[in-house]
Amino acid sequence: MKFNRISHLLPLFFGTSFARDRHHCLLSDPCWPSLSDWKTFNQSISGRLVASRPAAAVCHRENYNEALCATARSNWTSSDWRTAQPGAYSAILWELGPDQCFINTTIDAPCQQGLVASYSVRAESIEDIQASVKFAAKRNLYLVVKNTGHDHLGRSSGKGSFSIWTHNLKGREWHDEFVPKGAKGDVKGLKAVTLRAGEQWLDVYRDADTQKRIVVGGSARTVGAAGGWFTGGGHSPFSHFHGLGADNVLEVSIVTASGDTKTLNAYNDPEHFWAIRGGAGNSWGIITSITYKTHPNPTHISTVIAQFTTNSSTAQRQLLSGIFKVIPGITDAGYTGYATLGAPIGLVFSQANGTNATANEVVKTLNGIGNITGVETQAGAIEFGSWMEYSASFLHDPNIATNVIDPSRLVTAEVLTKKTEELLKIIEDFPDLHAGFNFIGKVDNRERDNTAVHSIWKHSRGVFSMNTDWKDDAPKEGIRHKKLRAVEVSKALAKIVGEGGGTYVNEANPYEPFWKEAFWGEKYERLERIKKRVDPEGVFMCNRCVGGEVVYEP
Repeated sequence: MKFNRISHLLPLFFGTSFARDRHHCLLSDPCWPSLSDWKTFNQSISGRLVASRPAAAVCHRENYNEALCATARSNWTSSDWRTAQPGAYSAILWELGPDQCFINTTIDAPCQQGLVASYSVRAESIEDIQASVKFAAKRNLYLVVKNTGHDHLGRSSGKGSFSIWTHNLKGREWHDEFVPKGAKGDVKGLKAVTLRAGEQWLDVYRDADTQKRIVVGGSARTVGAAGGWFTGGGHSPFSHFHGLGADNVLEVSIVTASGDTKTLNAYNDPEHFWAIRGGAGNSWGIITSITYKTHPNPTHISTVIAQFTTNSSTAQRQLLSGIFKVIPGITDAGYTGYATLGAPIGLVFSQANGTNATANEVVKTLNGIGNITGVETQAGAIEFGSWMEYSASFLHDPNIATNVIDPSRLVTAEVLTKKTEELLKIIEDFPDLHAGFNFIGKVDNRERDNTAVHSIWKHSRGVFSMNTDWKDDAPKEGIRHKKLRAVEVSKALAKIVGEGGGTYVNEANPYEPFWKEAFWGEKYERLERIKKRVDPEGVFMCNRCVGGEVVYEP
């Protein structure tokens, strides 16, 4: 659960600094394919080419449809509806950019294309993806890949781009003894599940429950299970015991930059396999399926919930200091969680198969730090009989159809306990931003050196975030001011965590000034070498992705 806050990102002017100074062909360029070219291509993929438009276009004159407009308005903040539209994104800012095509305006109000791809392929087969990649490479198009459209960095949209939409590639296969392709005969098979590209977490969890298994996945219902979540690492309520999502990947099937199919695992191109698990974005190929190891279903989920209300800034400051200092102990005890640090302050912690004794100790700790003059504390423990029972209460999709940016950093136990004053100061220095934790937890790191995920995860106890947002029709100068404030926060957080620090790439500032260091640290150079080998022409590119050098500016 992420409460009401800490998640999405922000928009963008389309900063174009392309790999190796290569200029990709955009809609506005003379090199853009003709209508005849698009027609021929569409015939080659059985008519699956879509002229994609922003989600609100059906409510505007050029594309007006009364029934579809009513549907769009009634489902505007529905993540299920948004993920099923080729031109809709979880965050409005990555649909529209500096343009406008708003839902609650008159029929004759402007509706501009924004960052929505000019054309999208509604892929229903691997062959559709192969043909699309080859077409994009031949025509030198700016190619983006969209699954569900959940993305804090705007990597699945782009002005003047061509999109491959993988959301409709559905399918799950459960294995009792999965052995990766190319493995030697003595490799023992593992319980696993293979997911096609369009699978989403809540559907996977429901099916896993019938198998009496769990998959290490995210805490948002409609996020794709086989896309950017795991390529960025993928934190989970199960990460204390089973690591990040990337740590649980056994095999990935992709379409490469040349349009060929390829299977990646520990035995087949292990360098490429290393890179795709944490290298983030769509830099490494278009994922057609992924195989995760699975784990036994927990007997129950121990949950601790706390809410604090304060009546003064002094009480708020003292309480926040206490929260920072107890997080290391709570995470040592095996709990993961989320928090909002505004007014009121809210925390949720959970642990698979946690004991009543441990839960009561956490409640006691939280009541203790709330025993301050001017603080009202409510804390208690709940036990859910299954992961699905817990999910019904705490799995949500926050910040849908909003404009949110999340400057963030992974914070270690040392930062939380020894740099408490610095963290408090940044909250006080940026009162217009909202502090919280997108994730709290001590992650199992047995696989850390075997993936491209930032090494700071070895020591992290949480993703500390300061988010900002704005209304769709906010003045452009006001929006730019908020973006620049977010950049200031990123710089301040970088100073606090120091050299070697970093952040969770999937929940980061889309304008992160130190993105190479913050996203990958010392692993970036190795990633860049692999990128040059597997995609020498820069077919796959996205904002602040390895080797692509597309960098959105505030």
